[in-house]
Parts: sequence; C-alpha cells; structure tokens
Amino acid sequence: MTDQRTSRLAEDAVRALCWGTGVDSYETIARAVVAELGAVLEQSVRSKIFCLLAAYLHDHPVPELDRAVTRFLDSTLRTNRYKAHACRVAALADTAALRTAGVSAVVLGGLSVEHAFYASTGARQFSDVDLLIAPGDADRTYTVLHTQGYQPSRDNGTWTRKTGDPIVPLIVVDLATTLPHSGTDDDVPCLLARRTGIIVPPHDHPLPILAPSDAVNHTLARLAARPRWALAADAIRQVRVTTPPAPHHADVLAGWSVLRSHWPLLPADPARLPVDEEPHR
Repeated sequence: MTDQRTSRLAEDAVRALCWGTGVDSYETIARAVVAELGAVLEQSVRSKIFCLLAAYLHDHPVPELDRAVTRFLDSTLRTNRYKAHACRVAALADTAALRTAGVSAVVLGGLSVEHAFYASTGARQFSDVDLLIAPGDADRTYTVLHTQGYQPSRDNGTWTRKTGDPIVPLIVVDLATTLPHSGTDDDVPCLLARRTGIIVPPHDHPLPILAPSDAVNHTLARLAARPRWALAADAIRQVRVTTPPAPHHADVLAGWSVLRSHWPLLPADPARLPVDEEPHR
C-alpha cells in the first residue's frame, strides 16, 4: 500500500483519512494538502480514496485551499454519490428479482459498506455491483439477469446493462459463487443463510449483505490477499462496531497484520476498537 514515490506528509494524510476519526485527523490532513497538495491528490487517486479525501475536506474545510480545488472536489464527490445511488438502485432491483426466483444473494464490495460506514456521501469509490450466490443457483441467476436486461461476458462472470444515463452509462454486475478470501471455513450457503439486510433511505427494501462478523472477516482476508488503502479504511470502520470472531482464520490474522503495519498501536490480535483510540498519531 505504501508508495515509495509518495512523501511522508502525503502518506500520513492518507493514513489519517483511512483511520477516519473526523476532527482528530484534521491537523495531519490540512498540513499535507496545504504543503503538498499534488502529492496528496496523486496518492489518493492511486489508492482509490480520492472521494474519501473529497468528503473529508467537504466536512472539514481547509481555508488555505484554493476555491477552484474545493469546487472540483465537491463536484467529484457529487458525481460519485450519484454513481453509488445508481448502483444501489440496480442492486436492489436485481436482488429482489433473484429473491422472487428463489435465489439467495448478497452484495459484496464497496456497495455493501458505502451506507453503513460512509453515510452514502459518495466517499466510498467502487465501479460495479458484486454479488455472491450459491454455486447451484448460477443458471437461475443467469436467467434473471437476462430478464433484467443484462448481457453476459464470455464466462458469465460479468454482466453489463446499458442505462442511457450519460453519467452512469453502464451497470456492471460481477458474480461470485465462491468466496476464496472469506476468512472462514464456512461454505457459501452458510454465509448466505446468515445474511442480513440494510435499509438505505429513501428505499423501502433492504439491501442484502453479509452478516457483520462474516463481512469483517471477508474484508480482512481480502486485505491480506491484496493490500489496499480503500480496504484498510473499510476494515478500520468495521472493527469499530464488530469484533472479528474467534478462532481467527489465518487469512484474517494476515489482514490484521497489514493493518498493524500501518497502525502499530492496534491490539496484537483482531479486536473491536474503542472509537476514541487514535493509533494514527
């Protein structure tokens, strides 16, 4: 996750953004965007947390920042919020259609966390809708997605639907029938059986997602397999509300080690974090 081309100020700002404790991070982030704006922007773009930076500066303005920059950041944030809304509407419709057809599914990835941990502000970037289904439900899922207007890729793993929307011209659905980085030995039907739902206003129907303990395990395991700042930000926010369940899968421990490499004051073993802890300092 650390880029050798990035200055210390910019890296500290990225770490503070991912820690996400509001005003506690202000000094670190403000100093970096004033002294090395270009480096901070470059690192946030490379790390896919540019909208997280935009959201933070929207809520905690830095007076020294040029107004043209703040306008651009605000515009980018609004655009990403619109994209997230479009993906959410599609996911709600698609999972409802799957449920009607007797197919259990959960939403993974950025869409599964953008409301609970980023308040649907547009701060969490993602480009598609990730769905997990049981292997035995693949054919019925293909039929439903065809009915919903999607076209498959060659291996049926990715489905796309044109929208006619100039901002979100294409909805992309990535299907998974296994969860190789789940951080659990449970099979997919067990994960689906424990699923929960989250209501995102103004929608009335819940968006199906993994149970909190499964979700935090999955994020930590993904972080171990592919260390990224966006996943680190997700994991930090998840462990503020959910304790990773013991016994800890090896992939979960590896993901926790990635977090501790950037926040060494974290507990030695995966644990729920008190909200007022500030290891980023």
